[in-house]
Amino acid sequence: MSHILLTGFTPFDGRACNASWIAARQLTLGHRTPHILHSLRIPVCWGEAARAIPVAIARWRPELVIAMGEGEKGVFRIETLARNARRPRLDNAEQLPPHDCIEPGGPDEFPGSAPFDRIEDALANAGIPVRRSTDAGGFLCEEALFTLERCRAENPSLQLVLFVHLPPFGSTLHYRGEERLCDDALLADFGARLLDGVLAA
Repeated sequence: MSHILLTGFTPFDGRACNASWIAARQLTLGHRTPHILHSLRIPVCWGEAARAIPVAIARWRPELVIAMGEGEKGVFRIETLARNARRPRLDNAEQLPPHDCIEPGGPDEFPGSAPFDRIEDALANAGIPVRRSTDAGGFLCEEALFTLERCRAENPSLQLVLFVHLPPFGSTLHYRGEERLCDDALLADFGARLLDGVLAA
C-alpha cells in the first residue's frame, strides 16, 4: 500500500471550475485501489505551488505524485520538461511574478522523470487524445512541475512525479470514440485511467 498525492488548482481567468481539481478530488474520493490517496488544491497565485507542494510531501510522504492543471481544448498533455522560468502573467491576486525564474540560482530545467512512453501508450490505447509536451506554460503549472522534480531529486522515497494538462472544464473533445463534454463524469473516468496507467508503468 502506497501513499499517492494528487494536486489540482483553483479556478482562474474568470472560470467557475478548474478541471484539474475536479479530477484530483473525484479520484481521491472514488478510486478503487489499495492505496491511500490525498488531494491538494493549489491557489493560482505566484509562489503557492512552490510553497504548498513540499509541505504536502513532507506531511503525507507519498511515493507518487500526479499533478494536474488546465491547458488547451481537445487534448490531454503530458509535460516532460520543467523549466526554471516564469512568464509575466497576472495571477488570481492580480500580481506579476516577483522573479523571472522559479528558483533563483537553481538549475535551468529538470527533464521529466516519469516513464512517458508507457503512460502515453496506456491512455492512447484507451481512446484518449493525449500527447507529450515540452512547454508547461511558464505559469503555476510550470512552477508545480519544477517543484515536483526538485522534490523528487531530494526525496529518495518519492519515486515518481507526473504533470498532466487537462482540457478546460466545460469544453468539448473527442474522447473514447465520441464527442464529449469535459465534465465531472469524463474527468472521473480520465483520472481513474491515468492512475491505472501510471501504476502499471
